Amino acid sequence: MRRYLQAGIMVAALLFAVPAFAVLQQFNDYSVDLPDGWSVKRDGITMAFVAPDKSAIMMVTVESTAHMISEGVSVEELAEAYAEELKGSKPKMVEPDYYSFTFTSPDGLPSEASIVVTGRRFYLISISGKHKDLAKMVESVLVSIP
Repeated sequence: MRRYLQAGIMVAALLFAVPAFAVLQQFNDYSVDLPDGWSVKRDGITMAFVAPDKSAIMMVTVESTAHMISEGVSVEELAEAYAEELKGSKPKMVEPDYYSFTFTSPDGLPSEASIVVTGRRFYLISISGKHKDLAKMVESVLVSIP
């Protein structure tokens, strides 16, 4: 009996250690698994996802690539422009249409940005601060991009 009780306690501990993703938030061009307690704020074309304790934020901006195509701007050049604007590191290619770089947020938090281009849209995904839910949230956005 004691063995089953210990096994039950271990299973319960593992279940509660995994973050609970309560809501799948759908947007026009992507979705995000939003954990309990996170808030969502919209600022124009940017959605900000804020941790309950305000220790971290994920921002997703989606724009048309029409101006890139008409001006002949490459994904690398776009990433370099954003990195320069944010005073970040030199962008590194993750995949041909996916670059990332690090920067420091205006609040002094260590941050990372990714630029992903697919067809007629480009996505700027940035995270600032540290929170256990961030990696899963970014992953949920990336896998939802059409």
